[in-house]
Amino acid sequence: MRLSLLAATAALALAFGLPGAQAASPANALVIGTQLSAVPSLDPAAINARTVSEIISNLYDNLVMVTPDDLQTIRPMLAESWTVADDKRSITMTLRQGATFSSGNPVTAEDAAWTIQRVIKMGQVGSTDIALWGFTKDNVDQLVQAKDERTLVISLPQPVSTDLVLYSLAGASLGIIDKKTALEHEQNGDLAQNWLKANSAGSGPYKLTTWRPNDILLCDARADYWGGAPAMKRVVMRHVPESGNLRLQVEAGDIDIGQYMANSDIEALKAKGATVDPGPGLGFYYMAMNTQDPDLAKPKVREAFQHIIDWKPLAETTMNFNGFPWQSIIPKGMPGAPTGEPTGYEYNPELAKKLLAEAGYPDGLKKTLYPSGDALLKMAVALQASAAKAGVEFEVVPGEHTPDFRARKYQVLVGNSGTRLPDPFGTLVQYAYNPDNRDEAKLGGYYLWRTALDAPELTQLVTQSKAETDPAKRAQLFTEIDQKFKAMVPSLVIVLQRTDPYVIRQGVSGYVGNPTWSTRWHDVKKN
Repeated sequence: MRLSLLAATAALALAFGLPGAQAASPANALVIGTQLSAVPSLDPAAINARTVSEIISNLYDNLVMVTPDDLQTIRPMLAESWTVADDKRSITMTLRQGATFSSGNPVTAEDAAWTIQRVIKMGQVGSTDIALWGFTKDNVDQLVQAKDERTLVISLPQPVSTDLVLYSLAGASLGIIDKKTALEHEQNGDLAQNWLKANSAGSGPYKLTTWRPNDILLCDARADYWGGAPAMKRVVMRHVPESGNLRLQVEAGDIDIGQYMANSDIEALKAKGATVDPGPGLGFYYMAMNTQDPDLAKPKVREAFQHIIDWKPLAETTMNFNGFPWQSIIPKGMPGAPTGEPTGYEYNPELAKKLLAEAGYPDGLKKTLYPSGDALLKMAVALQASAAKAGVEFEVVPGEHTPDFRARKYQVLVGNSGTRLPDPFGTLVQYAYNPDNRDEAKLGGYYLWRTALDAPELTQLVTQSKAETDPAKRAQLFTEIDQKFKAMVPSLVIVLQRTDPYVIRQGVSGYVGNPTWSTRWHDVKKN
């Protein structure tokens, strides 16, 4: 531990150009302790995860944005205004004057059009949200066009709620890229993908200074930012994977913000005056069952598995900062969500045994249980223990198994999800949508496909909700989808809604976690 702290001191001294003995974070710099191992690229089009989304949201501005205190209101950013056509099939945006990229180049509608075209053409994980509206490599150049320097027209290939389109434009993967600078570094037609992995070309309040994977990331404030210069002249993100080490550095004042911390360390810092932003998320903790397994294809078996998770102790202890009890595929407080705490998946080993016997397994079942990643191992081990009392024997295989989940190469898996769309559609398309259940469809972005459960009625209702614009009808549709999901004995059992806690040291204000992961640093101050 002492060696780790010495290394941390040296890293901070390097970051701030300070002698090693003066490594506590300066008044004009923000230091974030996090896990940088999950940041494979800094290219907006290639990302869809919490930490890297936060980074991108400060290097790049979006056309529009949503704020943590009001996820339903779409606010101007690079687009100062927009109009929706009477037939709801196009959005015309007017870009603000005076916004520039870190290169000094002005932000134009051509940059915005090229960014949207690029993310679709690359087809990586960053395109997930915007591609839902029908944009393809073949049609995006015709549908997304700059009419002049400040006018961008987005034509929609299919009927869809324009609010959904705007929400997706607020996601980190649609941060507007400096086309001229990026193409100066293009190699063999890669749209600058290789260069943008470790460089930035954005118009955000910060610019990338240093990036050492699995170590440290430095960003310097832009004095010429159109929204005004940030108070923090520098932001440092440090890779501190060990929670106890991170707690000590927050206590010492070397680190201002702690992410991905163990509950016991969060409790200790809270007791010493730190603030805990609960970071309500738009995803869930779940157990997934692969219905290509003949045993798990039986509804009675899946019903039995609904009663083998002893989730209440998890919610009260190990995960009390990371989630709260919830058993709906619509996040709490959103249109169509239950008004009280939904129930149904109660731990009942005797009932589970009875259901297994009715399904033809009086002696129980043996299955392999995967955690989606190391962070879910504790949940997997807890499930292993509670399931054993119900006659279900799990062999837990530690490791990073999300790729196995996406490829349907598993039996049972525990994981968590998130979405950047602040609308119920964002979670419904994950949990209740499977347009093509064939293996060769490779629709790994949809959780229902990952479990190989064909649900055409649900898929049709989710598709219907995409185009519905009447708020009351949308809420009614969402409620119906949620109820039908439960009634079909789903292959995804949800017990907790996800939260992403941020520990904020005393004296730091203005740091607010965004449920869409677009957490911004511009308004952070210290006293």
